[in-house]
Amino acid sequence: MSVLRAPLRRTLAVGVVVPVHNEEELLGAALTSLNESFVELRGLGLDLRAAVILDDCHDASADVVANWDHRLGQVPSLVKSLIRTCAANNVGVARGLGCQALLEVWNQIDPSRIWLATTDADSRVPRDWLSAQIAHHESGVDLWSGRVSVEDWSFHSSETSSIWQREYEAEDSPIHGANLGFNANAYLASGGFVSACTGEDRALHRALSDWGAVSHNDPTVRVVTSSRRKARAPFGFSFALNMIGISSDARKYDAD
Repeated sequence: MSVLRAPLRRTLAVGVVVPVHNEEELLGAALTSLNESFVELRGLGLDLRAAVILDDCHDASADVVANWDHRLGQVPSLVKSLIRTCAANNVGVARGLGCQALLEVWNQIDPSRIWLATTDADSRVPRDWLSAQIAHHESGVDLWSGRVSVEDWSFHSSETSSIWQREYEAEDSPIHGANLGFNANAYLASGGFVSACTGEDRALHRALSDWGAVSHNDPTVRVVTSSRRKARAPFGFSFALNMIGISSDARKYDAD
């Protein structure tokens, strides 16, 4: 776990964006894990906020968020919530709206001293998720990325699990919107999130890299994500797993 010592020289505020599209089943666990990660930043004098963007939700996601927000208000909390709604059904738009909402609140703070991070509503961040990012921000990093892991493979075959794990670990630096952080000044200078139903995370990473952001890929801080078959984003993580399964089945058929 990353150790932070006050006072911090570079970071004044930390904000996390969580886009939500019909995630009533997994959202509660995602928000709980995020709370626990914020706790690791207590005592550092930081302004901590979570922006939850309800994007075209038709299930009970709004109720889950309302309950979470109510619990935040019942106990002394370091974290303040920002809850917004939109009907874009577009994860790039939702992430961008979340960043915009945070930066509007912090309009009196130098953006070079703000750290923004994003995760997903079907994912659980580890307890040291934010502290690890802030430690690197303090060392001069503008762009931080981490990996994901899957605990529940019940939606897929054991062969799909093995193939994905082998191919994923061979990747040099995979990029996931569920495990991404960046300096706000660099974010603004690079143009921010593009309006895209998928691939918005990789597009932002490329834009930040082209801008000249000092980057760090962390293979140790992993976000646990869903392996469900029904994808929220076209050509996203669920799509990739399904394609592995189809390819695996085709090979079995050919062998038979």
